[in-house]
Amino acid sequence: MSSLHSGDLEEFVPASQIELSRFITENAIAAQKQIFPAGGRTSFSVCCPSSLSGTQICTSQLNKIIDYPVRDMTITVEAGMRIDQLNEIISAEGQRLPIDVPQSNRATLGGVIATNTSGPKRFSYGTIRDYVIGISAIDGKGNLFKSGGRVVKNVAGYDLKKMMVGSLGTLAIISQVSLNLRPKPESMCMVWFAFDSYVNVELALNAMITSGTRPTAVEYCNSKAARQIAAESRLELPSEHNVICISYEGPGNVVKWQANQIIEEWKEFSPLNSQIIEPDHATRLYNVFTEYQTSSDDPVTLKAVVLPSQMMKFVESATQLNIAIQAHAADGIVFGHLPDSASSLEDVKQILSQLKKSIDHKTGYLTVYQCESEWSDLLPLFCSPPPGWSLMKQLKNALDPNQLLNSKRFTELVET
Repeated sequence: MSSLHSGDLEEFVPASQIELSRFITENAIAAQKQIFPAGGRTSFSVCCPSSLSGTQICTSQLNKIIDYPVRDMTITVEAGMRIDQLNEIISAEGQRLPIDVPQSNRATLGGVIATNTSGPKRFSYGTIRDYVIGISAIDGKGNLFKSGGRVVKNVAGYDLKKMMVGSLGTLAIISQVSLNLRPKPESMCMVWFAFDSYVNVELALNAMITSGTRPTAVEYCNSKAARQIAAESRLELPSEHNVICISYEGPGNVVKWQANQIIEEWKEFSPLNSQIIEPDHATRLYNVFTEYQTSSDDPVTLKAVVLPSQMMKFVESATQLNIAIQAHAADGIVFGHLPDSASSLEDVKQILSQLKKSIDHKTGYLTVYQCESEWSDLLPLFCSPPPGWSLMKQLKNALDPNQLLNSKRFTELVET
């Protein structure tokens, strides 16, 4: 993916919350330049416009541990900490943050919160919103504020920390975060199913409701995506048809029983193949699924959110357009990588127009998740504003009255 056009972009790298607060205060009083928060820049093409003019705030130096009471299973760190660094610290104590983050060697905790990034495990563990128990942030006037705290049972005041999730840096710059953690599972395996028809895929997915198993993730991919995922994982997997891949975690004997049980339950749906991926290889395959939704080799990656019952209708339409599809099937969240033949802006717009016809806009939406940077101002990066948009605008005006924090992206939500 090509790099962003920086324009007159300056960079400021604060070493502390106080330094960041002072800088934003001075900017709000005097220069009033546009400010663009940046973590690992893994989602920068979506968070910021392609032509930037102002100051980029790089949070890479805000990466310290503030407090880690291991027995409480909570941790407080600065928001510029890389996800890999966070995972290394808590993994040593047998704990984890059960959120799948692509490009975790670059992505920062603050960036994950600002973009509400999640992956396959959201089916069973939720999203980052479910684990944030406290946030410190600096608003557009330079004021440092806090919401929540360092303990799980903290409900005092307005729950501003929830509003920071998915805000794309338009409300405040997150500087410090307190998280609730989970124990690391003893074992994990995956089961790979191949189906020759969309009907059997849909029947199998519907049967998950009454299954005797409790999967942590239920992933679907069409044949084009299945071939790419199998190749990336370096595993011998049947990948010429529709694929459902299910993940299980827990004690080794329980995981093994569940894998065999789902194979038995799904025999009635006539899978062409069912294969258990043992723990040694399952982690590698799972990581490929996590990374696949943000593949950067394609001109455009789109994201659709639909009712699970309407997902296969959308998948059929996308597959006919030669789009590689991966979906968090039980959640109705679909990612699609457009083919290399979609090389022009007009090609992309035409494909998006066709895909929108297969979505019920009362219950779902289609957006561009990642694209060539020069296209980011010309494609629909956001869906229509939600019903509570007027309240969100009031919050924006309260926290950033001068409209300095990534305001172009906030405005686009209204204009979409």
